Amino acid sequence: MERARNSQRLEAFFSEKLAGIGYHGVMGVADLTKVYDELMPVQRRKLENLCSDDFRDLQKNGSMICIGIAYPEHAVDCIGARLSNGTVDKTVWNIYTREYQKINGFLNSVSRDISAHFGGVSIPATTGIVADNVEDYYGMTVSHRIVAENAGLGWRGKNELVVNEKFSCALRFASVITSLPLLHAKKVRSSCGNCEACLEACSILRNKDKLKDYRESCREYIAQLGLEADVCGKCIKACYRHSIHSGRFRLG
Repeated sequence: MERARNSQRLEAFFSEKLAGIGYHGVMGVADLTKVYDELMPVQRRKLENLCSDDFRDLQKNGSMICIGIAYPEHAVDCIGARLSNGTVDKTVWNIYTREYQKINGFLNSVSRDISAHFGGVSIPATTGIVADNVEDYYGMTVSHRIVAENAGLGWRGKNELVVNEKFSCALRFASVITSLPLLHAKKVRSSCGNCEACLEACSILRNKDKLKDYRESCREYIAQLGLEADVCGKCIKACYRHSIHSGRFRLG
């Protein structure tokens, strides 16, 4: 009963925050230990440090709250914009970039509010991290995708993003570590099936099994785009607009 009551309070709090900023989103709760077990070793150490002296107790009873905020539909449609001559239209594409930054700010604010109101440690959205390669990046944060999967918010798509049944993979995430007794969700099964929309939109993803490190190749590609932030989004747009589930996805 206590877990259910706390979960209801948390959901109401998050819904109020979403209404206040005028965005849509999702929230779920994962068992901290299940998240920890799936993290790469360097990220396990990061989570241990964030939990500090409470880590052992949190391993037994702790939770990880995952919050996601969805992009507006118009921003997703700006991804990959091109001029009539076929060159990249950075002015339009940067509309998506600015939404990326805006949503990250919302996530960081809301996750701090949740940690202050319910108790816990907020883990901000993965943005603003400067790294010369992806290997340096891994130890600087905890994978929100793993938290989101274990919180039942979606399945891991072929583009390695979390695909939500309503919002596709057009979501950004932040997390909160808490000792508050909460109901834990379960993972959902993948529904990608034979769909390859995201792979068709990106040669790096399409050839990820052949590349030495496709994540590093992705980072290098994004860096050379020269947008206002290190983002791309082509696989997000492809999933939302052209996947087998495009008819049921709704961002508006």
